[in-house]
Amino acid sequence: MSATPTLKSALFVDFDNVYSGLRRLDVAYAEAFASDPLRWLNWVTTQLAMPLAPEAPVQRRILVRRCYLNPVMYQRFRFGFSKAGFEIIDCPPMTSAGKTSTDIHMVLDMVDVLQSPTHYDEFIVFSADADFTPLLRKLRRDDRRTTIFAAGATSASYDASSDLIIDPDAFVSEALGFGDEDSTPTAPPDFESLLSQAEALVWSVVDKSPEPIMLPALTRILATQVPGLTDSRWAGRGTFTGFLRDLTLDPLRIDRENNWLYDPRRLRGAGNGAPEAPRNVRADAPLSPSSVAAPTAAAPASDPRAQIERLLADAVAASARPVAVARLAHLVRQHVPGIDTDWLGHGTFKRLLETLHAPGVEISWSHLGGHALDPQRHAPDFLSQSAATAGDLPSHDPRWPQVAPMLQVASLPAMSGYKYRAVLQALSTALAEGPYALAHTSKRIHELCLDAHVSVSRPDIHALLRALLFNGFDPTTSPTSFDDLVATTCGVALAACEREGMTISDADRAALLGWVVSEQEKHDV
Repeated sequence: MSATPTLKSALFVDFDNVYSGLRRLDVAYAEAFASDPLRWLNWVTTQLAMPLAPEAPVQRRILVRRCYLNPVMYQRFRFGFSKAGFEIIDCPPMTSAGKTSTDIHMVLDMVDVLQSPTHYDEFIVFSADADFTPLLRKLRRDDRRTTIFAAGATSASYDASSDLIIDPDAFVSEALGFGDEDSTPTAPPDFESLLSQAEALVWSVVDKSPEPIMLPALTRILATQVPGLTDSRWAGRGTFTGFLRDLTLDPLRIDRENNWLYDPRRLRGAGNGAPEAPRNVRADAPLSPSSVAAPTAAAPASDPRAQIERLLADAVAASARPVAVARLAHLVRQHVPGIDTDWLGHGTFKRLLETLHAPGVEISWSHLGGHALDPQRHAPDFLSQSAATAGDLPSHDPRWPQVAPMLQVASLPAMSGYKYRAVLQALSTALAEGPYALAHTSKRIHELCLDAHVSVSRPDIHALLRALLFNGFDPTTSPTSFDDLVATTCGVALAACEREGMTISDADRAALLGWVVSEQEKHDV
């Protein structure tokens, strides 16, 4: 009996990016990821779906395991990754603002692995950094499969350039073992430890800088390089200024006029001149024909209908989410030249699609041009399960055509406006009642919505919280009144539209705001 075929994989982990992203969701998630990599690595190896559905069982073998880590901040996690067989590449801060060279190291290493004598079938990238988009496209051109895990907001082009996207909820619940939504709250932070870490970091930054440190830059350095500092509301001091006052920094001085911190022993003339402030250096594609297996002998070129059905089945089986009909049309054009002259006598791809019977494929025309999905694995990616089952998207509402694309591009759930209102009101109440923890807070939101006679699914609540958290909302420091949360939600959607180059009018903004604050209609109660 022949051995099981293997999928040779190479795994590259941007530790700082993933750890900080998971911390925005819950400190416990980040600690589990960093402390026990062997657990989630085993899940990736044995349980994660393949980027393309194989013809026969395939075993994933992760031959290259590399973790890119800032040794200044995350030295304590080295042992766990070494024990899991990772090569650890130290990427210390290269600037006073804390910027590392992780992305450069990862790109060079991936290109090196791509050109190695061993043919690696799959490249797995743990990072939400959209700067890797061109590299993912190059890997696709070279007929390699790509899988990404992003614990943060990503661009549409980054998502589209990968063959498989690891679902954050599945990773947290299955790979990290947080399947129980009622898990215990995270232990409170050690304020004295945070003060000690911050104090050492401030002295290090000042010693290395030839000029005074601007206070806004220092705020960012501390917030990004001292884990848990902002989550603890600046070690219980409430503000950065109050926190700074409690650090032992003598003889360092704060110049309020110029808004900087300096060492008068080395920079005696600092108060007289205004040196230049430190500059912060900040650390898209349809489904391609190469990402879908070529038709097999069971679907010869002389039978274009069977060939197209096979293409559809392969594309849907390979995707972690429903596939847009527009992508499928492009794919069919690539594999069946000349098909679009009359679409086998049906005139349009949609009419042709309605006559096909691809195994395991269901076509849904309920939203945004239609999607092909596997009913056993998929819910429509944008049309949430709760919306689909409850008829929750009021087609009579004239705002929906304006609002839908804005919600979609920001990865916000497709809920009725009154549900947004209910969730944001519940979130404001939950944060006023006690500290944030994702499992507890989402459960409390669900309870408060039910008390208000509004049924909202837990996946929709998680999707909304993720979108807010991944785009800068901090439950411990950001304003959390209902009005503030409405403004934050609209801001996340509008910022995503701007990032993706969408033109938004004043009428669109008004429609979005009106949607998020909609009242529940009487007959819905």
